[in-house]
Amino acid sequence: MKYTGIVSAEFIERPNRFVAYVELMGVRTKVHVKNTGRCLELLTDHAKVYLEKSGKETRSTAYDLVAVEKEGRLVNMDSGAPNRVAGEWLRAGGLFKDVSLVRSEKTFGSSRFDFYVESASGRKAFIEVKGVTLERDHVAAFPDAPSERALKHVEELIEACAQGYEAYLLFVVQMKGARYVEPNWDTQPAFGDALRRARRAGVRLLAYDCLVGEDSLEMDAPVPVCLDSLDRIAEPLLAWYDKGRRILPWREEPTPYHVWLSEIMLQQTRVEAVKPYYDRFLQALPDIGSLAAVEEERLLKLWEGLGYYNRARNLKRAAEILVSEYDGEMPDDFERIAALPGIGSYTAGAVSSIAFGRPYPAVDGNVLRILSRLRADDRDILNAKVKRAVEEELLDVMPKDRPGDFNQALMELGAMVCIPNGAPKCGECPWRELCLARAQGRMGEFPKKAKKKPRSIEKKTVLVIQDAERVALHKRPGKGLLAGMYEFPSLEGHCEEAEVSAYLKEIGLLPIRIRRLPAAKHVFTHREWHMTGYLIRVDELAVKEPGEELQGFVFVEPEQTRTSYPIPSAFAAYAEWVEMRHPKEK
Repeated sequence: MKYTGIVSAEFIERPNRFVAYVELMGVRTKVHVKNTGRCLELLTDHAKVYLEKSGKETRSTAYDLVAVEKEGRLVNMDSGAPNRVAGEWLRAGGLFKDVSLVRSEKTFGSSRFDFYVESASGRKAFIEVKGVTLERDHVAAFPDAPSERALKHVEELIEACAQGYEAYLLFVVQMKGARYVEPNWDTQPAFGDALRRARRAGVRLLAYDCLVGEDSLEMDAPVPVCLDSLDRIAEPLLAWYDKGRRILPWREEPTPYHVWLSEIMLQQTRVEAVKPYYDRFLQALPDIGSLAAVEEERLLKLWEGLGYYNRARNLKRAAEILVSEYDGEMPDDFERIAALPGIGSYTAGAVSSIAFGRPYPAVDGNVLRILSRLRADDRDILNAKVKRAVEEELLDVMPKDRPGDFNQALMELGAMVCIPNGAPKCGECPWRELCLARAQGRMGEFPKKAKKKPRSIEKKTVLVIQDAERVALHKRPGKGLLAGMYEFPSLEGHCEEAEVSAYLKEIGLLPIRIRRLPAAKHVFTHREWHMTGYLIRVDELAVKEPGEELQGFVFVEPEQTRTSYPIPSAFAAYAEWVEMRHPKEK
């Protein structure tokens, strides 16, 4: 758009919203202000302003104030200009390349939107335009004063979406140099909250800056709309990830099965510890069909050492469903993935985004921790409502073209930089300029967690009973903790040698030698085992055939504890003694 009859002047004062006084060619002159907003940061003493000659001879003001210089650049402050340049942009195909209709001032409900647009391909959209002149440190904000009308427009756009129209809120930034546009949280936080609701409802938030001349204004380049610091995280995060991401086997071949398996294994387990288990598991069970068909004891043996064995059982149960209902393939549908045994919103989000490129967040404790530090967020990350809220917030901001990389980059940041234990490596963080906890020096205060109930303590005496060839094992019940796993026989409490000897005689075993073993501890989610142990040499285990039972025990060769009988990592400290004894005894 073009102005005519432009002259420059020097600002003196603005007694009310509609009138200002300027020095024009040495004369104090009254002019009309075409922006009724606050504009205090623009109309400062002696600011250079630009005036357009009015075409109305009867007016008391002969000029309209349309632009001002701010820090060496021009800012247009004509409140009528955004609609004019937006109209030009729409008619030129800025929104729809095949635009067929652009209508101004279209009524919808109890509001009138600035534009209604149709395309030749059948798209229909309502557009509301907001001019933006408020800017601080290259961040543009709207509104510069509370506006109930703006709130109403946002709510009406949400309703337009609900009725099947496309709906857009278009911010026309009447200057160059703004890095992004945000709601003016200080002036009207309700507007920012309304924009969040609108975005989740499907309203598109667009912003474009403008080329501003002394006598012209033209929409130019898109500018991000940021409703939260989360809106600014994707670009630096992905650049950091692309530059130095770890090479991990499941990343290099991100099939649905590989992603699913790796994510289940990585729950409660470090990446480096998972790698050999992942490779071994895939060699034995290379696809969903083989996982569904495997016998449970073999499955648990493959899982041995990873802990949390219900994860493995749920893998098998889910694989059986996939074989029976989906021809052995993972469905490309978040809800169906999340309905499988052992899969929650995190794993479903990881599989959907990494394997299928679907924009679903994958939020776990790592992600909650780094985002709580980013925003100095005091919410309890153990609260399920907080987790759901963060999932919704991330869904708003994750890049639709790289959702899998975005989720993996969040995981990578939590694992390598914004670490859970010890000081975060803030100097290496791609968000170091965005992070509120860092700016406030409060990194160690986040995340916030409600105090957990203390774990219960259970005392046990573990018996490693061997003869020259075999070792005694006991199979745990089919339900409950470590269900179906094999363990060493044990007694409740911490027993003295005499109590152990008496127990052995009671079950018909005659010990040759009893040796106390070092104490050990294993921590579960809600309980701890505090163990003491004994290495017991007996002359001969009573039953001759391997695998037969006596007193609920099975007797197996030590080599079989490595290949056939899954022993939980809770007994790792005592399993070592079986391995050490076996070569000497053979």
